[in-house]
Amino acid sequence: MFRDAGIPPTRPAFDPMTAPPSSTDRVGSPARDEISLWEVLLVLLRRRRLIIGWVLGVAGAAILISLLGSRTFTTTASFQPQGSSSGSELAALASQFGVRVPMGGEDTESPAFYAELLTSRQILAEVAAGTYALDDGTETLVDILGIEEDTPGLEERAVIGWLRDDALAVSTDRETGIVHLEVTTQDPELSLQLADRLLDEVNRFNLETRQSRAAAERTFIENRVQAVEAELREAEEALLVHIQSNRQIGGSPELQYERDRLQQEASSRRQIYMSLVQAYEEARISEVRDTPVLTVLQTPYLPPAPDSRGLVIRTLLGAVLGGVLGLLLAFVMEALGGPVPETGGPRAEFRRSWDGLVSSLPVYGRLRSRRPSEAPR
Repeated sequence: MFRDAGIPPTRPAFDPMTAPPSSTDRVGSPARDEISLWEVLLVLLRRRRLIIGWVLGVAGAAILISLLGSRTFTTTASFQPQGSSSGSELAALASQFGVRVPMGGEDTESPAFYAELLTSRQILAEVAAGTYALDDGTETLVDILGIEEDTPGLEERAVIGWLRDDALAVSTDRETGIVHLEVTTQDPELSLQLADRLLDEVNRFNLETRQSRAAAERTFIENRVQAVEAELREAEEALLVHIQSNRQIGGSPELQYERDRLQQEASSRRQIYMSLVQAYEEARISEVRDTPVLTVLQTPYLPPAPDSRGLVIRTLLGAVLGGVLGLLLAFVMEALGGPVPETGGPRAEFRRSWDGLVSSLPVYGRLRSRRPSEAPR
């Protein structure tokens, strides 16, 4: 109807919110958030010199640090704690008084206890206070390590920290109950002497602990011997008085029963007394016994050669670390460089960059020169 009347049809008003984006908008500000594989490969190709440089640089630094570092010498030792029979003796003694003590086997500590003991301040302080004979003479660890602190307490703490963190490594085997220790220093003689000193200090601690336990048991048994001896005398005196007062008891069952009871009481007290006396003598012997309680399975030895520098592993780790840092830096530089106008897409750009890289190789030029030219048709 409007066309016949000559009136042009009305057009809807332009709405910028609903209007489709122009080609300028699509090119100038792409609304694409996904990153394709070709774009990643393109970044790697563009920043290849940066990535390779970081890989070679960090790997070379790792090799240089390994070569310039001081050589170390490691010695190893292993031992197994021995149990004592004091636990079974105490249980047998307690059974005489009607007290049942569970039998847990031999009186020994767990391997984890000795692992903690080797790294404890009590043991390491004794090791730090010792002197060690080296090529330059007899010196303390403070002089050997060159530690300079204001007070002797700070020097001792520094030596103990070095022993615990750098020189000593302890491990245990739960199945066999064996304790392994490794001592690593820059001098083979020092490593050997430190390992020997550690074993001596652990053995001395065990002896002192066992002797102190035996002393406590001796004191307890000694008091019990005196008390049971007094009870035995009372029981024997009561039996003697009964015998003297009642010489003829054949016709009296009550007197016979009383005499049997007194005799049994005296006999029981005598058995307890004899057991206590025997345990008392054993406790006195254990109190002064100095038999080692550690079975040394592997004695410390003088390291025949320095430890391995680990060049291969350190080089590989350095190369991996350098590659990761190079990749991160490459992507950061690519992101800060701003958007690159697309001329054919990331795939085409990667293809052009790859062709340019291949054509710049000397091998590619030699191959082109050797290729026969095609004859014109």
